[in-house]
Amino acid sequence: IVIDYLLNHNNTEKWLTLRDELAVSLDTIKRMEQAHIISTYDKEVFRKIETLKPLNDKKVIFTDEQRKVFNELSENLNHESVYLLHGITGSGKTEIYLNLIERVIRNGKEAIVLVPEISLTPMMVNRFKSRFGDDVAIFHSELSNNTRYDEWRKILRGEVKIVVGARSAIFAPFKNLGIIIIDEEHEQSYK
Repeated sequence: IVIDYLLNHNNTEKWLTLRDELAVSLDTIKRMEQAHIISTYDKEVFRKIETLKPLNDKKVIFTDEQRKVFNELSENLNHESVYLLHGITGSGKTEIYLNLIERVIRNGKEAIVLVPEISLTPMMVNRFKSRFGDDVAIFHSELSNNTRYDEWRKILRGEVKIVVGARSAIFAPFKNLGIIIIDEEHEQSYK
């Protein structure tokens, strides 16, 4: 059954299918490997984090005021500067963040985006993943220990350039951090 399955399926990463669907034991797999019928290898697979469906994120054309703010902030990205970006909800602050982070990444650096509450993380992650895809890690205390470990390893290995999360995300092990954005910085949870 196993040989027939392998001959008819081109995907060699089907250990779970062999084990679960065909009810093949690990012992059988090992015996087939010892007989040189198959070969096996170890591959690290990260757990998937369920997120919202990605948006069809189009770059927004800045208003004159947004362009002025973006230009001032982006001119000072290489300096240890602190800025407070103030604006009402829907005024385009997140779009400025996205563009600043895009520039930081283009310069070979990484970014951390903090949100005040874990409940706000999925919405922000959705926005960032829509723009940056798999270059975004999620980090907060409501992730399982295993998932948090996976995300930590991706950050440590340099497999992602952006971390979005609650307060604990500030400890992400980046080696070349270019920007930290503290969204809703006035929230009491940061204090």
